[in-house]
Amino acid sequence: MSVSIFHIGLSLDHPLIPVEERPKIKKRLRDLQERMTRAGYKYEIIQASPETGLDGFKHQLETQPCDGVLIGGGVVGNEAMSYFMEQIIDATHEVVPKAKIMFYNHSVDVRAIVERWFGSQSD
Repeated sequence: MSVSIFHIGLSLDHPLIPVEERPKIKKRLRDLQERMTRAGYKYEIIQASPETGLDGFKHQLETQPCDGVLIGGGVVGNEAMSYFMEQIIDATHEVVPKAKIMFYNHSVDVRAIVERWFGSQSD
């Protein structure tokens, strides 16, 4: 059974994401999801924002297996998003208390972040 990772980040239409960056970010996320799936992970990207809340995220946590939550760099790297990040952590602990919580750091490859906790899935 493959490890299931939820990668949660800001909605691409969020005002903090510059309009000109959105196509590049969308492609980067799509490529990331493909790479992680090829590496053997069940890797789902979820978009949310403080304005829309976390009900959809909580529903996914309740209805789908989740071994870990990776919080995206748009949330982790932005001080204005610290309360939203805390809400994501709280929701994760509430619904899936044993899930690992990881933070995306643009200087480290996502696969390396996930493999620190779960090892390689493609062995």
